[in-house]
Amino acid sequence: MIRPLVIGAGVAAATVAVAHEALAGYVARRLIAPRAPKIPAPITVAGDTVTVPATLESREPGTYGLWLDDGRHVVVGEPLRVGKDRVVRELASRPNGLGDGDAMATWTSQSIGAPEDVGPTRHVSVPLRRGGVAEAWEIGDRDTADGRWTIHVHGLRSSRNGALRSTPATVDAGWMSLVVSYAGDEECAPADALPSTLGTREWRDVDDAIAYAVAQGAREIVLVAWSMGGTIAMLALEQSAHRDRVTALVLVAPALDWTRVVDNAVARARLPRSIAGASMRILGSRLGARALGLVEAVDAPALNWVDGPRPAPTVPTLIVHSLRDPVVPVSGSLAYVKRHPDAELVAFDATGHCNEANQDPVRFHDAIAGFLRNRPRV
Repeated sequence: MIRPLVIGAGVAAATVAVAHEALAGYVARRLIAPRAPKIPAPITVAGDTVTVPATLESREPGTYGLWLDDGRHVVVGEPLRVGKDRVVRELASRPNGLGDGDAMATWTSQSIGAPEDVGPTRHVSVPLRRGGVAEAWEIGDRDTADGRWTIHVHGLRSSRNGALRSTPATVDAGWMSLVVSYAGDEECAPADALPSTLGTREWRDVDDAIAYAVAQGAREIVLVAWSMGGTIAMLALEQSAHRDRVTALVLVAPALDWTRVVDNAVARARLPRSIAGASMRILGSRLGARALGLVEAVDAPALNWVDGPRPAPTVPTLIVHSLRDPVVPVSGSLAYVKRHPDAELVAFDATGHCNEANQDPVRFHDAIAGFLRNRPRV
């Protein structure tokens, strides 16, 4: 009786261990994998309203967008009626040729459809040290900016259109805005859409954008970074050859401690806490990285500028972050500003992740524009 019991217990333990590692691998893959293509859904336009499928996102207050299946962008305003299956919202913009009736579209937090909606725009290509170019938008007037540039860095599983939401404030403050793309983001061809390395590879493309801005006459640069873009900005300030040109940071819901981010995701999924640590060990191992399709292993716990040994940049920093962010816990931003006297936090009460600009656009705009206007000229 004893020996079979021991053997059975050993098999059960091994089975549990295998299941635990498989679940940890799944979490790691979900964290870094490119976003699956969004499937267009039916919408109905009627006068100054649009009816969309009811989802967690489409029920939220604020201003958002719809991408029609022909590539046109529609700005969607506040919800008017919320039903079980459909939500009726204000139609804030109607593209030319869009009449009343049914259409197919995908929901997005990208409330600005094109850089030209913000200001004078040049479509430029940033040369990359790894070869090729990264497409970017240059918005504003170089002459009036007088060497003052902002570089807008979007987050994980996003694109330049997401980062456009911070450009009205920077342009209004009189700074040039360079909105960049980088390795593995949504603009890459499918063959290049590799898993994210949480910024450890992507920062080099943003550093090339910094070099581009310097070559175009930028004397001082403020990085405006969203979510994982915060990680990228921190890595660039550590290693960029032009880091002396970066005089301040604006961080929107920044990922400054990936342990907190992963722990939060595991807790929200009601998984054992040990899954978080195991998933990060997989990311950091050579074998795990290979299985996940990563170009290089990622030491996620080391990406911590909140309460770890990694020194934070000593430049003025504005953090914009919702107290209710479900993806990147605001606790990291709160702890960061408590530790670093050069940083200040403007807290929002927005629902969702990176929706501060969507739900409180005036306060979002004024916080960033005011921060930039108060920067002394270099």
